[in-house]
Amino acid sequence: MMDWIPLIASTLRLIDLHDSDRAYGSPANFTREARTGHADGVYLDIAFQVIHRLKLLDQSASQDYLPFSSILNAVREERPDAAEADVQYVLNVLRRPSELFYLTSVMGQQAKVCYSEKRETALLEKTDYADEYRLSSSGRLLLSLANAARDATYLRGDAYNLLHAIEFNDFPKVLTFSDGIVAQLRNEILEVRSALERVGRTETIDKYLDRLDQYRQVVEETIDIAQQAETRLDQKDVLDAFERWQDATDSDLTFDYMRHQINHVRQVLVIFNRLLSELVSLALQGERSAVPPPSFLAAATQFIRSPLTLEKESFLLKQWGPMLLETPFHSALDGIGAIKLRTVADSVPPMSFMDETVENISELGKARFLEKHGHEIAAALRSGPLRLSDAIERGWFMVDQDMMLGDLVGVFVAPSSIPVAGSITIGVSPTLDKKVAGDGEFLFTDIEITAVEES
Repeated sequence: MMDWIPLIASTLRLIDLHDSDRAYGSPANFTREARTGHADGVYLDIAFQVIHRLKLLDQSASQDYLPFSSILNAVREERPDAAEADVQYVLNVLRRPSELFYLTSVMGQQAKVCYSEKRETALLEKTDYADEYRLSSSGRLLLSLANAARDATYLRGDAYNLLHAIEFNDFPKVLTFSDGIVAQLRNEILEVRSALERVGRTETIDKYLDRLDQYRQVVEETIDIAQQAETRLDQKDVLDAFERWQDATDSDLTFDYMRHQINHVRQVLVIFNRLLSELVSLALQGERSAVPPPSFLAAATQFIRSPLTLEKESFLLKQWGPMLLETPFHSALDGIGAIKLRTVADSVPPMSFMDETVENISELGKARFLEKHGHEIAAALRSGPLRLSDAIERGWFMVDQDMMLGDLVGVFVAPSSIPVAGSITIGVSPTLDKKVAGDGEFLFTDIEITAVEES
């Protein structure tokens, strides 16, 4: 069943504003909350069943009509007590148009113009010659809107839509899909952070633990699709197509902003993946038992239904039965050494330099590293995102004859020392990478830094 409640709740408040009889300038209080009706949800339940049945018909036929008898039989499968007049009443309400008033902008006029809409407000269509019904265009859109209330396990399809929009040079859709993915991920991130604050006292954590493998697979594949979108966007034919589209539409959308939005999608995915791992790690530290305690009553019942063989019964009686007691008892000596006392070491005052001009060794090494490779890193960062793995391949971890891999990693972790204008964002890969550094192999988590110009 679709998640109708968020859709109904949002629509309900907008209808409250549309039907409000408040005079302009009156007090801001809204007090009319009680609604007429039986408050039992029967008519809504019948309406949901009707829409669901017509949706199934749309999927199997080419916008065909369904007779009233078939609709009535479908409703009675779930509600055998539904009367024919009740179902007919629901159908009449769903196919009745209502006049809605709204304001819209008109080219050449500064003030918005009031329009009314009545034709597209009916959810069902009825034939003039028979008692047959089908979903209207608004009814089909209703299903799409209700289906929009979902979780992050369906982000992979949205990421594919983003990639296809780039491949088809549909640049406005690129922003639409990227904004939708980021908005959905932000909701999930807020939910995960709420679960982190109240771990053990909310059922939200069970939602992620029960489908942990599914979430991880979806996030990893979505990150890969987002990287494909970034790679596709950097190709020359896409840039040429964007320039032609920009000249034809006179749009103020820039190519750098669109690339930044796609990069933002991947960054938010990495954040969500990190918080999800943190939530799982914190939950596993609590009191969770993977094996339930044994039920002796169930075991005894099973032995009565399926008796043991004489060999197994004799073995159990010899081990734990009244014939021979071989179970060892605990003694006071078993606890010796279980608790160890640790004495507090005497505090040693830290060493301090009397000369204030002495610099820290790490700062000297950092200055030496930046003097050697700082300008190369800044130049590469101005042209686009820079990965730690790319810097290792370029050999930037060597300064003269000394390996300074730690200083290279330090620049990526804290990139404030790189001489570039604006701020720098940091992205962390969810997987491990391997690179040859010097005489050995370096196993690390790849880091990507991106320069963001201040507006």
